[in-house]
Amino acid sequence: MNIKAIIPLLALLTALNPTLAQDQSFEEDLKLLGNDFNLEVEGETNLSYSTASKVQFHHSYVSLSLDWQNKIRTTITTRLDHIFKEQGIRFAKHFNLGTFIKEAFIEIKEVNGAPVAVVVGKQPIPFGQNVEAMPLFQNSPLDQSIEEVFGFTVDLQEGIFGVFDQVELSLFETESGDFEIGRMDGVSVRMSKLLTDQFLMTLSHAQLGNTHTDTGHEKRTSIGLIGESTDGVLVGWIEGFIFSNNPKYQNSNYGVTLGALMKLNGTTDVIVEYSYIEKEIKETGIGLKKHLSDNLQAGIEVRYNNRDKLTFGIGVSYQFGAPVYNDEDDDYLFDEE
Repeated sequence: MNIKAIIPLLALLTALNPTLAQDQSFEEDLKLLGNDFNLEVEGETNLSYSTASKVQFHHSYVSLSLDWQNKIRTTITTRLDHIFKEQGIRFAKHFNLGTFIKEAFIEIKEVNGAPVAVVVGKQPIPFGQNVEAMPLFQNSPLDQSIEEVFGFTVDLQEGIFGVFDQVELSLFETESGDFEIGRMDGVSVRMSKLLTDQFLMTLSHAQLGNTHTDTGHEKRTSIGLIGESTDGVLVGWIEGFIFSNNPKYQNSNYGVTLGALMKLNGTTDVIVEYSYIEKEIKETGIGLKKHLSDNLQAGIEVRYNNRDKLTFGIGVSYQFGAPVYNDEDDDYLFDEE
C-alpha cells in the first residue's frame, strides 16, 4: 500500500479532542453516580508503517474504567485495530466481539485492609519488563507479553515478603484473543525489587500448558534490570530469557535484549536496542521519537537483523484522557499498569 494513504488519518488524529474526560457536561453526569464513584475514559491511537508489516493500527485502544472509593475498579478496553483489515485502512468485514474486547476485568484493592489487590477477568498477565521504548516496539523479536487471556491475579505490594517490593501471582488460560473462558493451564509469578531510586529489578517465571495447540508445555523465565540516571536524561535496560517449547522459536532456549534511551532538548528521545535469540535472530534497532505536543508523538526507526536484513518504519501515536507526557517524570519506564 502507498504510504500516502495514511496522510488523511494523520490529520484525523490531530483533530481528536484530548479533553473528553474533563468535559463539563461529562463531569455533571458523573456526579449523578455519587462522590464515591470515579469514571475515567482514556485511549490511544497508534498508526504505523514499516517495510516489514505495512500499515498497522496495533495497540490502539479505548478504555473505560469505573472506580468505587479507589477500592473496586471495573475496566473494559476495546481494540481499535480490530475494526480495520490487517495491513490496510479499510473496515473489516467480519467483526468479532471477543477479539474487539481486549480487556474486561474487575480489580479489588486492599483486600481485608491489607496491601493486596485481586484482578479477575480478561487481562494482561504480569510477566517481564515490557519496555516499550522503540517507536514501533511491537516489532521487537523478543516480545514475551501474555495478553488478552482470562485469568486470576493476586498482587502483593509494599514488601510483604521482605525481599521483594511487589509479587504478582497469576492463574490463567493460555488461549488468547477470544471471549470464552478456556482451560486454566497457565501460571506465572513476577517479583519486582527497587534496588535504589534509579534501579529496578524484575524476576519472572511462567508455565503455559498450551493445550489448545500442539506445541506442548511451555516454560519462560526472565530476569531484567532497568536503570535511570539521577537527572532522568539516560535510561538503560537489559533482560535475559530462558524458555522451552516457545511457539515462535522452537529451536531456541534463550535470548537477551538490551537497550538505552537518551532524552534530548526536552521533547526528543533517541533509542538504541539490541536483541539476540539463540539460533534465530540478531537484531539492532535505532529509533527517534519526537513529542509534538502533550498528547501527540511521532517516531521513526531502522532495524537490521540476519533474517529480514534492513527494515524501516514510522509511527504516530495520539493519547486522550490519559496522563500526558512529562519530561520531568522520574517514572518514565517504571510505570506499571
